[in-house]
Amino acid sequence: MASTLDKLFVLPFSEARLREAIESHLRFRSPDAIRATLSENNSHITQKSGALLGAQAIFLVVDTYGLDHGWPRLAVLVSIIALVFAALILMANLRTVYMEAASDVIEPAEMERASLMQIGRLAGTRGARFNIALYMTFLSVILLGIGAVDASLGWA
Repeated sequence: MASTLDKLFVLPFSEARLREAIESHLRFRSPDAIRATLSENNSHITQKSGALLGAQAIFLVVDTYGLDHGWPRLAVLVSIIALVFAALILMANLRTVYMEAASDVIEPAEMERASLMQIGRLAGTRGARFNIALYMTFLSVILLGIGAVDASLGWA
């Protein structure tokens, strides 16, 4: 059964949920096909993380413009803090990973499952990090919009 976190991030967060998803896929697909899909998902998340980091750099430039042009300081500062934390989260997605073979597994079929679990766990954590950073970036952009509207209408 999917937890609230599973539903929120559309990812299997628990070991049991991940194992259930992999077992479900194994009924219709080979381990090699699942591994290829999970590896491609990991690569895609890594690429999206890099792209979002580039967008965040542009938003930081807008933040500094806002500070220089009298936008509400609180909105701009919270926007900057959200972007910095989101960037730090995304940078964890860009690091290289090495996945050791499970040393306690002897049976080849179970070794395949253990390997798929490792790759699935990596995809899940990278996906969760990306989603959190994306939401924080959206918050930052909303704050920038509020600041720009406030400054242009002279509400402050």
